[in-house]
Amino acid sequence: MFHPGTIALLAVDLALLLLLVRWPLSRRFDDSDRGAGRIVQLPPIRRPSIPRALSFLLVGAAVSTLIVALRHPQLAQAYNSLVADTLSAANSDTHLTTMYARSLPPLIPAAVVGYLVTIAVVLPATFGRRLMILAHAPLFIALSVLADCFTAILGAATGLPLGPAPLIALLLQSTFGYLLIYRLTFTTYRLPAPTPLPRLRRGDWQDNLVLSLCLVGSLSIVTTLAVLLIQRVGSHPLAAFLILAGLRSGVTDVTFTLLALVRVAGGRKPRPGPQRPALDVIIPAYNEAAGIERLLRSIDRAAGAYGGPVHVVMCDDGSTDDTRALAEAVVAGYRYATGEVIQGPHAGKAKALNLALARCTADYVYRVDADCALDPNAFAHSIPHFLADPRVGTVGVLTLPKEPYGTWIDRMRAMEQLFTYGFCLATLTTVDAVPCIPGTFCAFRRQVAVDFGGFIHGMFGEDAEFTCAFGRLGWRVVMDPRAVSYEDVPPRVGQLRVQRFRWGLGGMMNFSRFTPFGQGAPGPRFWFELPRSAGTRLTSPIHFFVMILAILYGTLQPQPQHNVARFAVVFALAQLPAIIPRIFVILFYRRAHLLAWIPLWLPFSLLKRFFQLESTLACGTRPVRMPAALRSLLPTRRQQPDPAPGS
Repeated sequence: MFHPGTIALLAVDLALLLLLVRWPLSRRFDDSDRGAGRIVQLPPIRRPSIPRALSFLLVGAAVSTLIVALRHPQLAQAYNSLVADTLSAANSDTHLTTMYARSLPPLIPAAVVGYLVTIAVVLPATFGRRLMILAHAPLFIALSVLADCFTAILGAATGLPLGPAPLIALLLQSTFGYLLIYRLTFTTYRLPAPTPLPRLRRGDWQDNLVLSLCLVGSLSIVTTLAVLLIQRVGSHPLAAFLILAGLRSGVTDVTFTLLALVRVAGGRKPRPGPQRPALDVIIPAYNEAAGIERLLRSIDRAAGAYGGPVHVVMCDDGSTDDTRALAEAVVAGYRYATGEVIQGPHAGKAKALNLALARCTADYVYRVDADCALDPNAFAHSIPHFLADPRVGTVGVLTLPKEPYGTWIDRMRAMEQLFTYGFCLATLTTVDAVPCIPGTFCAFRRQVAVDFGGFIHGMFGEDAEFTCAFGRLGWRVVMDPRAVSYEDVPPRVGQLRVQRFRWGLGGMMNFSRFTPFGQGAPGPRFWFELPRSAGTRLTSPIHFFVMILAILYGTLQPQPQHNVARFAVVFALAQLPAIIPRIFVILFYRRAHLLAWIPLWLPFSLLKRFFQLESTLACGTRPVRMPAALRSLLPTRRQQPDPAPGS
């Protein structure tokens, strides 16, 4: 028997807690960024540190061991008792509430608390900031307890069996976990200010509806499979781990698959027609003597296949090698394109790009990195998107490593790009949710970019910021995998580390600049893909705690259905939701020779997560002080006049 008054009080508690989480997400009180407009000015970023990241893993393992091994009190039982006591206040059937509480594996609460304690210990920050980080732990415990309670209340109200309840609770806890990590990120780190660009996008209801229906369908499919899994494996940490791993990739991949079906049903892609408008190509280059000739020659071949005017503007950003001389020699011998090489002051990539953009006159501009090469059909396949739809503002293509592949990193990157660009971003085009067109090949409308100030200076992730700026101003973004651009891939792990360190910081900075919580969410790009991709990266360390806790439960508290050997099998099965879709995509693009390298995908994924952790730990932290908006309301001290001479 449920008590409506108590349930109402619990609902009020939940609303107040969610308001406490939501309030800082608008970032209206963060004054870390001293820049203005298209210039971001932040304190220096720390250098990547392997010892710092390793200390995080060691401290995290110790904290996880303490959570599992502590007997007085035993934290898992304490959490279940807290759920039972809270639920008993709303339901007089104590036997049912106790049985329900015992069925809950508190894996997510334990993992989040372990992460918060570890980040508070390891992250270079003031004592006050460490306390603020730790303050998120009781906040999440309260949210998690209320999620479990309302799951039980929902089940009783709808007549659902007790079996699927832990799955629903996991979904709610995961959602609250994402919001809490957003809050932690925005309140802890020094990040760029929200974009000053106005929100001009309108008429997104069709995109929003299609994506919402695909999400509902995906959740229904994955949830059904998860319920069947619970019935087979049982409700314990192993099942929770497998469900979490499946939900993390399965829901997203099934959503992309449904979007692909919608895209196929929607008609054919634009094809080259008789129109051949003039194009400009801009290239920033700094010490790119090793590859600049190949790029410029590939542009000339693409210009020949295109058949229209193509003009190249390469900005040499103060190179100290032969980049400029080699580029001028190739441009002088062009057969189909024309070009020029201009000198930059060595002020960074954004400055070089803006200098080159200022020399352009064509309506359509292509930004290409100096270490890339173009497919001959790159121009011919991308221009039709602009001509067929006046709402298209920028276009990207499938990016792959330069062939032949020489290292295992080349092959892992090829698998990653085939899935990311050839599948995920291509399907997100259906609902205009592409978050980033990389600088390896980005076509855009020149006047739009000029009007909003070109390329941003002073932050990582300028490619994503440029893409989101177009989206915020109302322009659609297209990813067409029919054409290909080729890029250099770091040949060694050390160089891969530097690259992923930059990308990790760029993802945090771009999400903070276009947060949907304070800047609005004009379309699926901002309310779905940006929060999803940022949340996946920011919560990846928590999955380390989930895995460690599941192992420790199997080691310290072994049971017939929960031991280390069984965990090894479950862990292997948990990788299947991520690997199987990649196999199909690889076969679709006729790269079957990559399948022999799939066993290395797990080590590659773990390396990426480690480098992401490095970037998170390197981001500058904010001191604990009163928000600027509140400080401005306080009376300022009057400065005492200097005493008169001789007084």
